[in-house]
Amino acid sequence: MATLLASEGHSVTVADQVAPAYPVDYVISDVRYLDRALTEKIKAASGVVFALPESAAAASLMTYAPLLTSVDVVVNTCSVQVPFHQIAADCLPSVSSVGVNPMFSPKLACHGRPVVVCEPAQSQAGAMISALLARQGMQVSQMNPDDHDNNMALCQALPHAAILSFLTALVNQGCDIKVIYQIAPPPMKTLLSLAARILANEPETYWDIQACNQAAAKQRDGLMASLSGLNSQVESDDYSAFVAQLVDAREHLKEILPQSEQEAACIFQTLMTLNTGGQDEHSR
Repeated sequence: MATLLASEGHSVTVADQVAPAYPVDYVISDVRYLDRALTEKIKAASGVVFALPESAAAASLMTYAPLLTSVDVVVNTCSVQVPFHQIAADCLPSVSSVGVNPMFSPKLACHGRPVVVCEPAQSQAGAMISALLARQGMQVSQMNPDDHDNNMALCQALPHAAILSFLTALVNQGCDIKVIYQIAPPPMKTLLSLAARILANEPETYWDIQACNQAAAKQRDGLMASLSGLNSQVESDDYSAFVAQLVDAREHLKEILPQSEQEAACIFQTLMTLNTGGQDEHSR
């Protein structure tokens, strides 16, 4: 966010416990606690961005709320939006509160990637931020905090829970991972790559997605029920129920299946190219 805002001509000061690795004005500070130098910067600011994990964002917002009554907007980048907006509504009822949740790792380039702009009611500040993100080439969607968190429970909590469950089950097997990787078909390689991506990022991100979103528990319950249902079908040799479930899923996903099939083919082809130098892929 600091780089994006600076690229559009905004004067930016970054507050962090370590100095930024790029040229920008900064204050070394733990933002959960009042800091004199940071206080002076905030008094002169028109907006403040809380690019922090959920718990730190909430703590710093409450700490600095008395100084933020004069700003135009407070922005958060939390994976879960309802808690921050509730605190902002209580502490800063006259200040616009806007959430920006990029649907990609901050380590990746933003052009062409989806981002959600989230606010309780449309505001001039929200429109300005949406336009800024769109000018950077991002695909902007807008929604309120409740819809955001319900959708994120499906788009983030559910797939992350599935990947984390796969990862735990694999580790608990005590297998020779080099052998498994050597013989793994494309679906297994894809799951391993997704697990590796989670392991490469900060655990706090994935904990917040599961623990801070009240809608996430429903998705984890659904995931466990699905596995239990599959187990029951196999134990009772109920092949017809298994097929009926897939037919129902195919009908439910029919509008996006052609595109998703092409994307799966691209993923598998990329894996084949990386591992063999490029051969025709036969999906399994």
